[in-house]
Amino acid sequence: MTKPLEKCPVCQEKMFIRTLECSKCQTQVKSQFSLSNGDLQVPEDFLSFIKVFIYAEGNIKQCEKLMNCSYPKIKNLLKKTKTALGVQDTPKEDNTSILEQLEQGEIDVEVALNKLKKMNQ
Repeated sequence: MTKPLEKCPVCQEKMFIRTLECSKCQTQVKSQFSLSNGDLQVPEDFLSFIKVFIYAEGNIKQCEKLMNCSYPKIKNLLKKTKTALGVQDTPKEDNTSILEQLEQGEIDVEVALNKLKKMNQ
């Protein structure tokens, strides 16, 4: 299967798909389906940043050099891109929550100690 064109070869405007069809039963769905950024619906500047970030293998210093910008700007772009993609930070456990789990019998002493050690590394 060939990849669809994202831009018109004549005027360079954004292309779209009008019909999707099941290869087995030939059911068709007609609408206007966007092709921008593949399945990612993020602004183009975020997509460009994602490409650089992946090329730099997550190395922020390398991103700074490739994009010719500062560390705070890269961190800000990373934060905005995470928000655009719906990526959320997982809340970190603190000493209190671990001790509460231990007190309520949700975890045993050994598990609590391991969690506390990992936090302090």
